[in-house]
Formats: sequence, C-alpha cells, structure tokens
Amino acid sequence: MYVARWQFTARFGRRDECLRVLRKWYVDVAQRVGWRSLRVLSGSIGGPESQIELEVQIDNVEDLEAAWRDMAAVPYHAEYQKQLAEVIVDGTERWTIHRVADLTPSES
Repeated sequence: MYVARWQFTARFGRRDECLRVLRKWYVDVAQRVGWRSLRVLSGSIGGPESQIELEVQIDNVEDLEAAWRDMAAVPYHAEYQKQLAEVIVDGTERWTIHRVADLTPSES
C-alpha cells in the first residue's frame, strides 16, 4: 500500500479559497475516479499555513497513473485546474509517493 501526496503552497491570504476549490474538486472529480479516502492537510504549528498537502491511498503506482488518466475525462477537471492555478504559487506543486510501513509485530 502507498500514499500519494500532492504538496503545494497557496498564495498569501488565499488558503481558505484554495480549500474551498479542493472541496468542490473532491466531489466533482476525485470521487469519480475512485478516490474516496482523501485527506487534506494544511500547515499549523511549525509549518506555514499556506502549505497544503492532499493525500490519497493507492495500492500501486499504476493505480495513481490510471486515476490521472481518468481525471482527464471528467469534464469539471479542467475548470478546477484553472481555479487552482489562481490560488497556488507557481512552481510549488509536487507529487511524492510513500510506502506505508506496517508496524504490527509479525508472529514468528
């Protein structure tokens, strides 16, 4: 299991607007491509409030690539991209993939 994390910085004073767009995007796009357990984090203590991270659990990298392809077919996605471009600092977006580590002791 993996977590795909999209990280970016919201423009100064536009964090709440960015989160509003992401809420709508979640309903209109993310759920249509099968992303049901999405988590969005924003900076608080020790991190800038403008830092936003969107996390989704995936079984493998191919699932992530398939979801990206499916997004292109959702008619609302292009409009949300335009709206997000207005509230995200250019050049700050990046995707990282993290393997979920199981800390449950194995029985031997």
